[in-house]
Amino acid sequence: MPVSGLIDEDGAYCSLVRYVSSAKAFVIGGEMTLTVEAEVRYLNDEWRHRAGLASIGSRESRRANTRKHNVFIRDARAKRDELSLDVNGFALVDHVSAVTNFGDEDSVKSSYYAEIERLTREVSGANEVFITNHVVRTEDKSNFNSAYARFLHCDYSLKDPRSASLKTLESRHLDPADYETADFAWYNSWQPFDHEARNNPLAVIDATTLAENDIVDYYYTGNNASNKSSMPLFNPRHELWYFNRMRTDEVLFIKQLDTRDGYAQACPHTSFDDPNVPQDVPPRRSVEVRLLAVFR
Repeated sequence: MPVSGLIDEDGAYCSLVRYVSSAKAFVIGGEMTLTVEAEVRYLNDEWRHRAGLASIGSRESRRANTRKHNVFIRDARAKRDELSLDVNGFALVDHVSAVTNFGDEDSVKSSYYAEIERLTREVSGANEVFITNHVVRTEDKSNFNSAYARFLHCDYSLKDPRSASLKTLESRHLDPADYETADFAWYNSWQPFDHEARNNPLAVIDATTLAENDIVDYYYTGNNASNKSSMPLFNPRHELWYFNRMRTDEVLFIKQLDTRDGYAQACPHTSFDDPNVPQDVPPRRSVEVRLLAVFR
């Protein structure tokens, strides 16, 4: 499949391009798809075969271990009903939250967690859902860990999702033996608040365009810890998508891990600068929840 509608199987450039204001529109499968050209950071290619793992936990280490690539990011709104967590690794759903202040941690944990748990069951078909934590991201740059994540990444290592799942259940005083035949998937939910997400929107890589060796482990060293996570290496065949002007009554679900064969295993994601957004548009504010889903 051509990547971003521009490159065919032989690497030749297609000519199905039209301009719409300062953005581009590509004809894909007979449909016009709004597309922006932007820079995103991938892990440096030197880590593809290098011994050891990269470490990222600050802006300095991020710059040292990643490289910017110009890519085309397509608006997924026209394909919303065709996308699924199981195949593509991401899906958009409607949801109006009862929470009015996402800076109130008690309110988020007592009310929003329950909302996302119910929504996850509906979207994924999971039998049980366990929420691990949440992150509120705003224009505040003082904390690298809660600032916009400006490099393509997955939140966990993809090496052993079953062990990671069982350890999480055990930490909640549940018996792993009760889950021997269960399957597991890890997701993030991502929702703007206060206003639509035009500035610093979120881009994702379609899981169907990821090769197995595209993703390698690295250490995330923020929060005074060293946790093994994973990042993609650049591949021109990756297809990147976003939802233009994502609203506060919409939630984006992103796949992080999955123990099931034949399902999307991960969906790398990143914040990016849309060059078509005016400078006076307010910065993005969003809440993301990380969770474990159990399938029996």
